[in-house]
Amino acid sequence: MDILQQRIYELEGMYDALANNPEWVDREISQESFGWLTNEIMDLRALVPTDKRVAS
Repeated sequence: MDILQQRIYELEGMYDALANNPEWVDREISQESFGWLTNEIMDLRALVPTDKRVAS
């Protein structure tokens, strides 16, 4: 598996873990984390060549 795609899966897993367990972190920190994770995922997705993209 491509390194970029692996990192995207890892970040999506972190995102899902936070979304499913909001009590784990303070609300303000959680919102910042979601924002960072979303930006990071989208930035990495933009780097994946079109022919190698998979649906998430």
